[in-house]
Formats: sequence, structure tokens, C-alpha cells
Amino acid sequence: MEVADRINQKMQELGLSQADLLRGTGAGRATISGWVNGTNKPSAKHIGALAQTLKVTEGWILYGVKGNPTLENIRVWDEHTPLDSDEVEVPYFKDFRFACGHGSVGEAMANQSSKLRLTKLVLRNLGIQHSETFAADASGESMSPTIKNGDTVYVDMGKKIIKDGKVFAICHGGLFMIKRLYNLPLGGVRIVSDNAVEFPEVRLSAQQIKEEEFEIVGWVWQVSSLDTW
Repeated sequence: MEVADRINQKMQELGLSQADLLRGTGAGRATISGWVNGTNKPSAKHIGALAQTLKVTEGWILYGVKGNPTLENIRVWDEHTPLDSDEVEVPYFKDFRFACGHGSVGEAMANQSSKLRLTKLVLRNLGIQHSETFAADASGESMSPTIKNGDTVYVDMGKKIIKDGKVFAICHGGLFMIKRLYNLPLGGVRIVSDNAVEFPEVRLSAQQIKEEEFEIVGWVWQVSSLDTW
């Protein structure tokens, strides 16, 4: 199911028209028509308002998170806030730029004090173990407009097999980053930024993957974005 299919599905479920999306998002008629027809995808400027209008998360619109989780499924909490019976906690990194290396992500997760709460239903529907999940604030504009500087990304370290076009958290040369990945013949990989004008794609052979310390940390299963005034 593509982005347009999910938008149309929720419009039908909620009885919404394109005019309703226009009022809810402030986007132009041609832009909304493109979302519905599949000729373009919602930009960072409108994705938040579209998610609210459709009563789903941005991640569900863009990536098809099962269970249609609502915006209320993810909340910041501290050690004094008791967990509900249907919730779990996952590490939350406000500084996305910690160093990579063998075991370093797991060690950072174990020592991280900030947490986010998520519902067990969302994780169960996606087949995600909460012990293998973390959230972090993205840095930079290489994945704009899909992921903006300051957006929160949710990573499942249990899914590291490349599915062409999916977004992954990776380590490359000791740096932690978010990129779209594609398989190449003979074990190679394409590392693609959505902001391809400023950040050209990188191609690594199987040998270069070893030499340049490339590693897939996990699949980015959701992106949470907040707009600014």
C-alpha cells in the first residue's frame, strides 16, 4: 500500500473529502489532489496537519505503520510517571550524534535515562521488541523533507535486512545517520539521502562496506515531527 492508498483509506473511513483536507492542512487544491492521486507525497510543511486531520501518525502515512496508531500513543515521561498496563518504555536520545562502533549503541541504550512511552499494541502489530527499540532526535537536513532537523525517529534494531527504499539508521565511518538504502549486486549498498541535491548518494561495494565500517543499526519505523510558528 502506497502513501496515496493510505490517505484515501482514512478519508473513506472518516468520510472526508479533499475540501476537508484543504481546510485541515492549508495546502492548495493541486497539492491535495496530488496526495490523493499519488503524483506527490506530503511535504514536511503539511505532514503534521495532514496526520491530525486523518487522526493518525505521520509515520503511518509515510511508512504504513500497522494498527493506525494515533498521536496519543507516544508521550514523553519521567521516572516519576507510572506506566499503564499497556505501555512500555524505550530509550530516548535528545543528542543524535553519539559515536558508533561495535556494541556502542546497545551500551548507550542501557545507560540512557530519558525515556519515551509507547503502547504495546503498536509494537506488537509491527513485530517489534521494546528492548530493541529506541528513539532519537534527528540532526541535519539530509533526509528533508521526509525527516527534518529535530524530528524524532523511532528505530527497530531487530530489522536490519535491506528492503529497497526503506529508511534505516546506520553507522558509516563512525557516524550515526539516517538514510534510505537499496541493495546492489554482489553485496553492495546504495546509501541515499532524500535531499539528494545537497547530499549525493553513496555506493559501497561489499569490500568497501567492511573497510568503511558500514553497519545497519535498524529500521526507522516511525517519524514524529513538530511544526514551528
